[in-house]
Amino acid sequence: MNITFFKGSLLALACLCGAAAMAQAKTDGLWRGAGGAALSATSGNTRTSSLLINAEAARATAADKVTLGGTVNYAKSKTGGVNQTTANKWAGNGQYDYNLSPRLFVFGKLGLESDKLVDLDLRTAVAGGLGYKLISTEQTTVEVFGGLGYTSDKYGIARTIAGKTDTTFSRASVYLGEASSHQLSPTVSFKQRLDLYPGVSGDKAVLAKFSAGLAVAMSSTLNLTVGLTNAYNSKPPAGTKSNDVGLFTGVNVKFGAV
Repeated sequence: MNITFFKGSLLALACLCGAAAMAQAKTDGLWRGAGGAALSATSGNTRTSSLLINAEAARATAADKVTLGGTVNYAKSKTGGVNQTTANKWAGNGQYDYNLSPRLFVFGKLGLESDKLVDLDLRTAVAGGLGYKLISTEQTTVEVFGGLGYTSDKYGIARTIAGKTDTTFSRASVYLGEASSHQLSPTVSFKQRLDLYPGVSGDKAVLAKFSAGLAVAMSSTLNLTVGLTNAYNSKPPAGTKSNDVGLFTGVNVKFGAV
């Protein structure tokens, strides 16, 4: 299991803690989001530096909703004169929801990511299906998703996965997910989301992503945040681990309409 701990003066934890004041997104068609950038550095026997940039924005109407997000994470260290890159990854995602009824909606989503530490040049994941709003109030939203997906992984060098050596691996999958937002008090909110892709063809790998975050409002535009992310791959390349866990703390900044 790879674990990363990151804290800084401005942390972009928008994808975990959200930009809206309430759990339910406003449906006025205006863009709202949050983001930031965090930089940390140490010097001494060991020199380290880390950079994290993250942002998410959403626009919702009574008929549909568009959500966009992205993150960049880079870190390096120098010990005994030896330089080592400890993180070099980026990810972007987008989702479109169209309401069939006040609770039922169809969705399509696209995710792109790269991780140079495991020589992953590009992972492309698409999915679509139906979603249902179990709870949709100003204080709480709970949604579940289901559908089909397809994922393609392209590596910069040949990797061995499940006994097969190649530079490209792909799989069709079932897509399952759930997400919830909770306005615990006027100044405290919590969000979490789980995306699960059980492969049914190709290498049949199971991919999963979980994120959770707690935000405490310090002003109308600033939130103190703490969050956890976990990415899981049941069939990682030989020599790498299945889990990649991150723990983040800091501050994010809201932007867009009030």
